[in-house]
Amino acid sequence: MRRAAFLALVLLAAEPGLAAPKTWATTITAADRKRLARLWEAWTRALADTDAAGQAGALAALGPAVVPDASTMNRDASDPMTPKPAGRLPGAGTYRCRMITLGARADGMAPRVSGPAPQALAMVGATPFTPCRIEARGDGLWFEQDVGPAQRLGGRLYPDGARLVFLGTTALTGEMGVMAYGADPQRNAVGALRAVGDGRWRLELPWPNWQSNLGIVEITSR
Repeated sequence: MRRAAFLALVLLAAEPGLAAPKTWATTITAADRKRLARLWEAWTRALADTDAAGQAGALAALGPAVVPDASTMNRDASDPMTPKPAGRLPGAGTYRCRMITLGARADGMAPRVSGPAPQALAMVGATPFTPCRIEARGDGLWFEQDVGPAQRLGGRLYPDGARLVFLGTTALTGEMGVMAYGADPQRNAVGALRAVGDGRWRLELPWPNWQSNLGIVEITSR
């Protein structure tokens, strides 16, 4: 009886399509793992750049999306010393998104890790809000910007505690779809999606492959 039960478990584990779903930790590339691990460093550098450029006012005008601890500003009266998530993570649906870029890189590609921030390069940028969506695909969620200026994002969202980890790619103007994650390292995008209020979220993208030190996709419900 025990032998039959053991064989049944072996056959079940070997059955195609019944394998355990992939996680972000088993999917992410080594380079993107390093970028994600340096997320707080990207925040620190980007904020220092914008402050050095005298653009603190422009930054403040963007609201909670660019406040580093906005994702943990909800505090329980019974435990005021312990920050709680600022809201629920988003589910499948249609949303509005805009891209915010903070800081700038002298080389346009690899992140600077030392030295002062040149004022001529530091910046705060934001695109207009455009449609975006989150949809259920297989056993997970997929995020995609429907339209955008020169670039738009698409990729999988993986659960990871109080956040969702994003592994996707960047599509350029004129491209109808988005390529698979990992197909081209220069198109890969990695980030963390968190709630920053009721019906408001942000996708934090450390060290994007072009221009900024930190990219933020601000996401709002319709």
